[in-house]
Amino acid sequence: MRTYNDSNVNTGSILKQIKLPDLLSVLNALFGFSAILLVLGGINEEAIENALVLILVAAVVDGLDGMVARNMECSSLGKYLDSLADMVSFGVAPAIVAYVFLNEFLHVYGYTHIALTLCGAYVIGGMLRLARFDARAFFQKESVAREEVYFEGFPITGSAIFLASFMLVFIELQLPFYPYSFLLIALMGILGGLMTSRIRYRNMRDERIVIPVGVIFFMQFFFYKFFSLSFVYPTAVIFALTVFYICSPLARVFALR
Repeated sequence: MRTYNDSNVNTGSILKQIKLPDLLSVLNALFGFSAILLVLGGINEEAIENALVLILVAAVVDGLDGMVARNMECSSLGKYLDSLADMVSFGVAPAIVAYVFLNEFLHVYGYTHIALTLCGAYVIGGMLRLARFDARAFFQKESVAREEVYFEGFPITGSAIFLASFMLVFIELQLPFYPYSFLLIALMGILGGLMTSRIRYRNMRDERIVIPVGVIFFMQFFFYKFFSLSFVYPTAVIFALTVFYICSPLARVFALR
């Protein structure tokens, strides 16, 4: 569980208050911001692919942020930096990349208004999901231990991983755009609904999960970037695991029967 130092919140330099977990939150946000800049700077397959990889890297950094924060003191800023960074990297960035991917790369011009609406719904769903989580942690401190085990609503980080891996698989396999473009539009709306739902999802930020997944992902990223190897296999695995996580509450329902 995180421990906070609030003694200097109203005094001293803001830079002196920043701890290591806060730096990881800032790094997370910078990866998300960089993903946005990549797709706005020039629309091509490589730019979109690199932007999606940066979103996945931001997800790994977010996992490390939570792991570090549970094992050392955090500043009072950490309560808010984490959610703000998540909003940038896993709320705004995936929505912008998906919209650009649909509108400029897949040329879904006749359905631009639908894509825009559902991308907006995704951003709003993510914003509400983060706000609800932070409000509950603030007003119901006695339930924090429970929140460490289960989340209410699908996590925004999981939503971003799902979208990024889905689009990466699409690009790597060169799938026909017509059916999958409409599937992507629908997924934006579905994820927005899942994030604001009351479905309970297990917290996956366990060190036994975060560290191995992070190491494997960075190894795959290294070989993809510097040796031009196909990224489709690790991306497909990430996508499959995320689908399993989305459906995990159903397994709990069947287990109770």
